[in-house]
This record gives sequence, C-alpha cells and structure tokens, in this order.
Amino acid sequence: MNKLLLFLFFYLPLVSQISSQSNDPIVENTELRKVRFGLYGEGALCWLSPEQQKIYSRGNFGLGFGWGLDTEINFNPTTSLRTGLNFSTFNAGINYYDTDLNLYHRTFYVLDANENFVEWNDGSLPDTSGYIYQLYNRNYSINYVNIPLVLKLKTNEIGYFTYYGEFGATLGLKTKSTVDDDSKLFTWNSSDSTFIESQPFTTTLENINIDKGTQTVRLGLTLGAGAEYSLSGSTALFFQLNWNYFINNQLVSEEKEEFLRQEVSNGIFESVGAKSFPGNIVLSFGILF
Repeated sequence: MNKLLLFLFFYLPLVSQISSQSNDPIVENTELRKVRFGLYGEGALCWLSPEQQKIYSRGNFGLGFGWGLDTEINFNPTTSLRTGLNFSTFNAGINYYDTDLNLYHRTFYVLDANENFVEWNDGSLPDTSGYIYQLYNRNYSINYVNIPLVLKLKTNEIGYFTYYGEFGATLGLKTKSTVDDDSKLFTWNSSDSTFIESQPFTTTLENINIDKGTQTVRLGLTLGAGAEYSLSGSTALFFQLNWNYFINNQLVSEEKEEFLRQEVSNGIFESVGAKSFPGNIVLSFGILF
C-alpha cells in the first residue's frame, strides 16, 4: 500500500503535466504536410562588379523589386526543398569613363533618330547621320523570370517561431533590358577622322533597349536565413534575407558586342567588353500555406 501511494504521489502530477502540455497550442503537434505553397514580395539592393577594375568601376547601386510563388517539398520536419517561380528586376550601374582610375579609355556608340542603337560595321564608324555619343555612366535595368532550387534547414518550432537557413542555386531568364546613359554628344569630322565635341556637358538618355547587349541567362548561388511565424496549422508568415552571387557575365562578350567601341587610331575602332558580374541582397516577406 505504501508503495502504491508513493507511486501515485509521483505519477499523477506527471500525467497531469503531460496532459496540460498536449493541450497547449504552442507545443501542439500537427501533421507534417508533404508540400506547402507560398506567396511573397521582395526588395533588393543590387550592384555590378566589373572584371577589369583598372578600366571600369562599379557605378550606382540600384533597388530591385519582385514577387514570387513558392513550392516547398518537406522531407521531414526540419529539412525541405524550396523551388517555385519568381519575377524580379535588377538595377545597377557601371562607370565606363572614370578618370580616377589609372587606365581608362573613351567608349562611343551611335543612336538613330528613334534612339535605337546602331550596329558598327567591323572596325569602321557606322552611318554618321546618326547621333554619336561618348558613354560616361550606364545604369542597367533588367527583368528576369527566376527558378530557385534551394535546400532549407529548419529548427523545431520555438514558441510560435521556426528559424531556418538555406543555400542553393537560382536560374534567371531575361525578359527585358534597358539602360539609362550619361553621355556626351559628338560629331565626326571625316576630313581628318576625329571627333568634335558638340556639347561641353553630359546628357541623360533614358530607357534605351539593350536586349542585344545583355546575356539571356543568369545563373547564381544563394545563401539565406529567415524565420516563420506560425498562424494556424501549417500556415505561417515568413521573412528572410538572401545574398545572391551570380557566376556569369551579365553583359555580352567583347566578340559579340555590336554597339560599344573604343578608338584605337584615327577612324579605327574595336569592340569594348566591360565584363561584369551582378550581385544583390534580397529581403522577402510572405505567407506559406
């Protein structure tokens, strides 16, 4: 009898505590969903890093925006694969004529009357009825459709929060690209094959199509961290911060550049290749179901 009383004395409070914990919504176990879907918006800080930093320099940082649809495949409560579809804009600049650098050269291009870029004929100046500009600074604005493939590692729920880190890859397909240029207008003196400055100041030319001057595909690596806030069941609000490093040149190669040229001697020009790698930091907010 004494042993039974002693057992009940310790056992009943323990049962009562376990029972109360099982009814607490904070620690309530819910069935793991194999697939979750989400919707989110994002803002980004973007930049371009030229490879030849003795000739070109990083221009303005830019702000990008986007939104996306997430699909999350859960392997277990703490590991999942995240993919989906994302639409984003990338905005950043390059300085093509930076006199603060040790090496620099003048870069020229030609626009027609409709402000379309004119292709050069091998190493000679194209139709001089167009407008000839020296390029100082160029800001790129490029739209992408992105497909992420990311491994997501989560903690168990702590209070209402689940914290996670993620890493993986992202594939971007360009849909549109334009540039805003700070340029100076010149005319061509064919008698002695020299440029004549038409104005002493630079002009900003906006929203010029540059699809032929930028790469169609963008491949990147992503590293991020974030948290989910549980609302009910598998539904949660989330926020996360990602750093993206893109491993391929955003601009076309020097051999395929059709519009930008530098003068190597009087009346003789060669292609300009300002090979540059994009990067951005992205802050996202959304909801998972």
